[in-house]
Amino acid sequence: MTRGRKPDGPALQVAKGQPGKRPRARRADQRAARLAENDPLHPPAFLVGTEADPALAEALEIWRELATHLLRRNLLDRLDRYAFARWCVYQAEWIDATRTIQREGLTRMVSTVSGDAMPRRHPAAMHRDRVELSMAKLEAAYGLTPADRYKVMRDQAAVPIDGLGLFGQGEAKPAAAAPSTPRSSDPVGFLADRSAPPPGTRPN
Repeated sequence: MTRGRKPDGPALQVAKGQPGKRPRARRADQRAARLAENDPLHPPAFLVGTEADPALAEALEIWRELATHLLRRNLLDRLDRYAFARWCVYQAEWIDATRTIQREGLTRMVSTVSGDAMPRRHPAAMHRDRVELSMAKLEAAYGLTPADRYKVMRDQAAVPIDGLGLFGQGEAKPAAAAPSTPRSSDPVGFLADRSAPPPGTRPN
């Protein structure tokens, strides 16, 4: 029985190159890109490669710090990446506004129409307040605070899996209704069903 030629090893294939002009390396890169797109831990494209932008670079660091913990809690899926990335950007903006307030103070002096100077709340402080409201809505969805995390875990435990809860607790079944007592067809039984208790025996 004849056999085909023994295939070359990986090292020898690399040394030979690609004599048939087959785009082997390009196909491998494309496959790796497709796998990365389906990976929940892979940040969205607008965050990747943004190290030159300080704000987005900090958002990317926040993503890399917390994404693994969310995935372990089943709170990060491919469809959730942009919502979580938005929270990371909010968090980076909140940090930047806090640093600005530390440098320049919570208020600053501004000139009024009359020419006098009066203190006003720093724009960075107002921006931080607005960002914090947006962050709070996403934090509730991802369980990023202790109270929100308890709610998320409680809701996950309440989801039935094949009739059982997350921790093996079955749903309570309604009690079976008591069978109705058939009424008698004779007159004596009919009157007995409708008899009233003797006087003085009813509770007040």
